[in-house]
Amino acid sequence: MSTQDPFQPPSTGWNQPAADPYAAPSPYGQPAPAYGAPAPAYGSPGPAYGAPAPTYGEPAPAYGAPAYGAPAYSSAPVYGAPAYGQPAYGYPGAGFGFGFQPSYATWIMRVGAYLLDSLAFVPYLLGLLVMTVTSVPGYDNYGNPTSEPTATGALTLGILAVISVGLWVWNRWVRGGRTGQSWGKKALGITLQRDVTGEPLGVWMAFVRDVAHYVDGFVLYLGYLWPLWDGKRQTFSDKLTKSVVVR
Repeated sequence: MSTQDPFQPPSTGWNQPAADPYAAPSPYGQPAPAYGAPAPAYGSPGPAYGAPAPTYGEPAPAYGAPAYGAPAYSSAPVYGAPAYGQPAYGYPGAGFGFGFQPSYATWIMRVGAYLLDSLAFVPYLLGLLVMTVTSVPGYDNYGNPTSEPTATGALTLGILAVISVGLWVWNRWVRGGRTGQSWGKKALGITLQRDVTGEPLGVWMAFVRDVAHYVDGFVLYLGYLWPLWDGKRQTFSDKLTKSVVVR
């Protein structure tokens, strides 16, 4: 008597596993990875040529590859960043770690640059000339004959004096402090900068340096002559503000 269940299909002699209805079809006859299956071990061969990459359970990236979202390591320097051992800014002089002595401006070049900068006082001199020419005869408090400036001459002198001061401030402190070159220094190819870093002095320190020139002339103008024998060709004001003039 047969023991076969009449409600089951006849047996073929072996039990075939039922197909998973949720399994994805396998491309090129390759079985799809089971849900939750671990990634292949490191060094295992990749998928066959032409096979699409699996969308789940894909293998970990190769050794040394950056993680998702992380930037790749690069030995190239960042654009704009100084190379190792070089200063961030300025002239590569002796104080910058290279042992290279910068070329300091000569005394005569510095004098020439200062004379060119002094052209800022030309408007003031013109105003003084106008006031002198337009003066009228008069008498002082002691009854001595003298020249009295007119209102027109005095006003002209005042306006042109303000212009001269503005030119000096802009040229020596603003332009010279920010770029290291007033128009006189630029004409002679020399630059004012910090001794240690090579950076421009800045507006404030350029002002302080001009005020410190009074120290140069305090004793027989010795400070103005000091660059003739000084190793860095500095005046006293240069030493006080830690600045040099290079070419």
